[in-house]
Amino acid sequence: MSCIRFWKYKKLLRLALLLCFGMTAVVAAAAESAHEPDFPRLMGMNIGAKNYDDTTYVEQLAKPDVVILGFYNTWKNRGLSIRDAVRRIKQRNPNVLIGQYTILPETYDPADKRYADKDKGNKIDKEKWWLLDANGSRVQWTDKHDAWDVNITSWSKPDSSGRRYPEWLAERDFAMYFKSVPEFDIWYFDNAISRPAVKSADWDGDGKNDNRDDPRIAEAYRRGHVAHWETARKLHPTALFIGNSDDVSSPEYSGKLQGAFMEAVIGASWSMERWKGWDAVMERYRSAIIHTAEPHIVGFNVHGSKVDYQRMRYGLASCLLDDGYFSYTDEDVEYGSVVWFDEYDVELGKAIDHPPLQPWQNGVYRRRFENGMALVNPDMLSKTVSIEAGYWRFSGKQAPEVNNGTVATSVTLPGKDGVILIKEQGAR
Repeated sequence: MSCIRFWKYKKLLRLALLLCFGMTAVVAAAAESAHEPDFPRLMGMNIGAKNYDDTTYVEQLAKPDVVILGFYNTWKNRGLSIRDAVRRIKQRNPNVLIGQYTILPETYDPADKRYADKDKGNKIDKEKWWLLDANGSRVQWTDKHDAWDVNITSWSKPDSSGRRYPEWLAERDFAMYFKSVPEFDIWYFDNAISRPAVKSADWDGDGKNDNRDDPRIAEAYRRGHVAHWETARKLHPTALFIGNSDDVSSPEYSGKLQGAFMEAVIGASWSMERWKGWDAVMERYRSAIIHTAEPHIVGFNVHGSKVDYQRMRYGLASCLLDDGYFSYTDEDVEYGSVVWFDEYDVELGKAIDHPPLQPWQNGVYRRRFENGMALVNPDMLSKTVSIEAGYWRFSGKQAPEVNNGTVATSVTLPGKDGVILIKEQGAR
């Protein structure tokens, strides 16, 4: 099967899967007509610093293909509304897809005056929707964010309108953000994970703690997320739904989202690559693309220093082996800046190879594009490969020892490294 025929076949197959999973015709049509950017595809996770009124930051936010923002309900700076700020980004790049951050399974204590969104905590207080342990105490999966967990399952009691927290929150977030800011393209759902983050709690209200690994508990938890998404879909039929998830392959999740964010799969102390290896990361990456609906906006997120060019190359080249969006987070400021690398300005064009499942040469993986190729060495040891005629290293300023503009007849990649090579027409 030729590359062109392969891509046509894959697109039709994914559309068929989307329709089988029950997505509305409106979403299918919108996703199918969505612009598919050339490579590299870039995604910004910018929910940290709220400097969305800063002109320089706005210009940076407009550069990726996708950017997720984190407004809070009372945000307003220098007379700018949320909609004003989003419009400023769109004016600089009409093609950028902009999302708003939301989160279902946890929120802040309404008595904590440091945080907005007190209406959520007040509603949970009123309806007794907090997640409790067998002793009747509130629980939290981590104290790092000062947030407390919510019982999102159908074991919680509905309010007077018949809504549980997932339905109520979807209505609240739609009214607060998406109804008033139609320029938002993406509804982003944080912590849309496959099982509860809390290891043990009394989910079903029987006075006994339940383990998160109990299939009954994990399924009920996922169904809570699905109830949230289904309500959101009724309210916002054309939005693209992206979830921060460890696994979207379950029967409950598969096909329900148009994208997934793979947070810190490389580079953090808790990264999947660190404790399960690169092969597991890539398997998860491929699964996320398969089990999301069109247009499959899967963010491949790497954490590291803004001058750790090798880590960036390793992550970017790995991302380029499939059709996702690369996201790099400066570990010093987390989600509060846009880091830009020389490789981002290389115009690789369309992919001409399908995503590789096996090494190409000497343990090194390769994928070719119209204007170049990506190579990645996932091994700990250096690997050397021979390159056919017609490829060069591009000229860069950040890592000139790697990107030096020379002809590439062979390439030696250190362990855990990658590189982008260009054809002559791929240079800028």
